[in-house]
Parts: sequence; C-alpha cells; structure tokens
Amino acid sequence: MVGGKGEAVYRYMTHRSLKLIPLAALIFFVAMFAAGYADNAKGSGKGRSAVAAAKQGLSKNSDIQVVMYMTDWCPYCKKAGEYIKSLGVNLIEYDIEKNENRKKEMKVLSGGSAMVPLIDVEGIIIRGYVPEEISAAVEKRKKQ
Repeated sequence: MVGGKGEAVYRYMTHRSLKLIPLAALIFFVAMFAAGYADNAKGSGKGRSAVAAAKQGLSKNSDIQVVMYMTDWCPYCKKAGEYIKSLGVNLIEYDIEKNENRKKEMKVLSGGSAMVPLIDVEGIIIRGYVPEEISAAVEKRKKQ
C-alpha cells in the first residue's frame, strides 16, 4: 500500500524533526561561544588570538643576536636583512666594503670566502640567503 497511513506519519515526523536541527545547531553554537567568552574573561589564555601568540613567540627571539656581513648593493643581503628582522631577533649588519676589519672577520668565519650575505646566528654560520636555515638556527638558539 503506497501512501498509506504509516507513510504519512513517517513523513510528518521526519518533516517535524528536520525543523529542530537549525534550533539545535543554534543552541550548540551559542553554548560554545559562551564557554569561550567565559575562558577569556577568566584570563585563561585559551581564547588568545594567533597574533598575540605569535608576538609572544617573537619576544623570546629578541634575546638572540644575529650578525650579518653584507654589502649595500647586494639584493640577497637586503632580503636576508628583512627576513631576519621579521623574526624579531637582534640584528647587527656589517657592510664589508666600508669596514676592512669586518671583511677580514667575515673571511675567517666563512673559511676564506667573500660571498655575501654571511649570517652568524650566535655561532651558527649560514652562507647566503637561505630562510629555512636562518629560522632553524634561530629556533636552535632559542632552545638553549
């Protein structure tokens, strides 16, 4: 029997139940929002933004000293300087064309090479602009 009383009851109950789904979802999201708001009000820090968490991480990097031997005309030196500054570390830049002693110092650290940039992250020497190596060196020094 197609379309009998049983089928009509089933359709009615299903239709009625579907109307409750948006209401249940609304109650769920309101409850979740209220719980997150309560955590923030208590100062638990669980609701901190990603920006605040990143800034906290950068403040730890400020104790790390990075020395970069560079020249004014080198585009990779400029890129490296910008990247290193973005990490929030203490950057010291030495232009090897303006300071002969720094050029000699750089050659000792690099094993005789005059290639720039040469980056010294507290004893970890990086030749050239290699962002992955720079960030790995900063992370390594942060853990010490």
